[in-house]
This record gives sequence, C-alpha cells and structure tokens, in this order.
Amino acid sequence: MIKHGKILVPTDFSEQSSEALRRAGALAALQHAEVHLLHVIEAAVYFETDMIPVAPVNEINEAMLKGANRRLKEQATEAGFPLVMHLEESSGEPARTICKFAESLPADLILIGRHGHQGGLEHLLIGSTAERVVRHANCSVLVAMPHGLFSDVSDDK
Repeated sequence: MIKHGKILVPTDFSEQSSEALRRAGALAALQHAEVHLLHVIEAAVYFETDMIPVAPVNEINEAMLKGANRRLKEQATEAGFPLVMHLEESSGEPARTICKFAESLPADLILIGRHGHQGGLEHLLIGSTAERVVRHANCSVLVAMPHGLFSDVSDDK
C-alpha cells in the first residue's frame, strides 16, 4: 500500500484536519512512512474600488503566508511526530492543487479530513474539497470522518 513511503495530509487547520493528521501518524508508524502536511493558500483577489480602503495585494498575500506558516508549524508541533511541512499557493480550487502536489511528491496515500456540516444543496452544487480530491487523485485517498457525524445513528434496534 505504501510504496514510496509518503502519506500526504492536506490541512485547513480545522479539527477534522487534525484528526486526519493523527490517523496519518499512526498509519505512518505502522507502514514506516513519512507524513507530509500540506496547506494550500488561495491567493488574495484584487478588486478595484474607491469606497473601501484595501491594503496592496502583495501585503495581503504576505500576511496570509506568514499566518499560514505559523499555523502549519503549530499543527506540526501538536502532532508530536516527525513530518514534512509544505505551503502551496493556488489560484484555483484547493483540491486540484492537492492532487497535483500528491502526484509530484509522489504520495502513496492522501489522508484528508471531511467536514460534516455541509447541506444537501451545497453538496450537489459544489461538493467538498475532500470529495473533489477523491474524484481527481491519482493515488489512494482515505477520508477521515469527523467525530460525532453519525452520533444520532444507533446500532441498537
């Protein structure tokens, strides 16, 4: 399963991403693999207006990079196991960047967290990043479900 010894964990710094990272760490220990933690930053969009004072785009992008880098380091430290951190900029949707990055690594597995608060219409119209990664990845994808997503479902009859 782990041919190249690399597991990619995309993060948006959510609890779901942290859960996926915890699971990747456990799997990496079993498979003697390394974990790569990836955060994709979407570039700031420039718009022209006379009504709203906006900082120059390069200042906004620099602040976003600094903040993301700080949060990436914090999440890596909290993981408590060795990993490799990556920060990628994207002008498109994050799922495509994740899939391209996984292919270039090359990753054997993408372990991604899924948010459980998506509505039916939103799901039909745009889908989630995790679902897009599943559809477009060239490697195996494991989706870590959020805790309590099915808490209302009981095994009792």
